[in-house]
Amino acid sequence: YLRNGISHPGVANCIRCREARETQRSSRLAGNLTNEIIQQYKKHAESDYPHECCGFILGNFADQDSTGTEYLPVANTKEENRERRFLIDPMAYQKAEDEADQRGLSVISIVHSHPDHPDEPSDFDRDHAWPGFRYINISIQKGKFVSYRSLHLNSDRNFFIKENINIIKEEKINVK
Repeated sequence: YLRNGISHPGVANCIRCREARETQRSSRLAGNLTNEIIQQYKKHAESDYPHECCGFILGNFADQDSTGTEYLPVANTKEENRERRFLIDPMAYQKAEDEADQRGLSVISIVHSHPDHPDEPSDFDRDHAWPGFRYINISIQKGKFVSYRSLHLNSDRNFFIKENINIIKEEKINVK
């Protein structure tokens, strides 16, 4: 949004400039996950192929970071087009929130797979995502894991911002 250190006259209302500012502010955001959690959601995505899988990561928030302590797979209850869409039963979400609360944790991420598609969020993902949640998208090609990315929706719901995932060791997790 700056060219040679100089902003253009419409910088305050420019969507590309706003996206760049928000991306710069969010560049410090990170999710800390164990390799075990990553392996669990990769295995879940492969086993549910050719359908989209979905689940939650429970953990703690601290400043701009979150630390995952557990992956909770949930059923994709979508009745049609499960190869391209997922639906989490509201009671499954409530159960995950209740379980997290009982253990002093939070639902820190929603995970879902993209069978035979990249891990890039779709327009449908953007239209149905909630600001404040972190999303992990998993690309599965021909039944095999390819890649994943962590994102969160900006507050205006216009675009996703990519976040870093730091792989940490189990002993670094401090559960309340």
